Amino acid sequence: MMFQHISRMPKLVFLITAVCLLIFSGGILAFIIEPDTFRTIGDGWWWALVTISTLGYGDLVPVSAEGRILAATLLFIGAGLISSYFFIFTAYLLRSQQSVREGAAALSKSEHIIVVGWNARAYYLLSQINEDAIIIDHTLSTHPMYDQKQVDFIKGTAYQSSVLHKACVETAKEIIITADQHLNEEAADTHTVLTILTAKQMNPFIYCVAELISTELKEQAISAGADSIVQTKRVIGEALLSRHRTN
Repeated sequence: MMFQHISRMPKLVFLITAVCLLIFSGGILAFIIEPDTFRTIGDGWWWALVTISTLGYGDLVPVSAEGRILAATLLFIGAGLISSYFFIFTAYLLRSQQSVREGAAALSKSEHIIVVGWNARAYYLLSQINEDAIIIDHTLSTHPMYDQKQVDFIKGTAYQSSVLHKACVETAKEIIITADQHLNEEAADTHTVLTILTAKQMNPFIYCVAELISTELKEQAISAGADSIVQTKRVIGEALLSRHRTN
């Protein structure tokens, strides 16, 4: 029963426990086998530690055959455990880094900006500001601005509360929702309204800027809690009209 419980322990915890037990027992055995060399149990534990870690300071050295056998045993077992520890720790760091790249890691931020959707508008916005920001997008497979350390990435659909929670919406100061370019006008604006509603429910004080393609859902967006609305068709239309040359 005890061995079944031990086998279920996380590997890193198991290795740390095994190393501690090896040092503890090895130090006591060294003190028992060679009391003239290891005058206290503390000396034995110190020697077991440097032996297992393969440092070998040489300040304490067993002289008897039994002591050397103990040293060889500790060195053989300890070197394997230490190597396994660093291998698992390195693998954990690599998995954590990969999780960040893929947008799967929950973040811890406050007073940041959340940008929903990855497109040319989002890229221009993030390249112009120098603030902590989080991108939320459901189409990307990897972080689009990984080299920008102040910008993080969460993969998911923004109107889901679990996704917004991972993006720390409760402590964010602003959310900017761009229209989903992979959907038609009505569906994109519906997703925008749902995202506004969810974000405002989770953080009533967050400032919300929303992009709407058409005007049909403008009232719904305002009712959901949008503080500022950018109507894409109108903005682009007015920009084109301002450049229009009449005869």
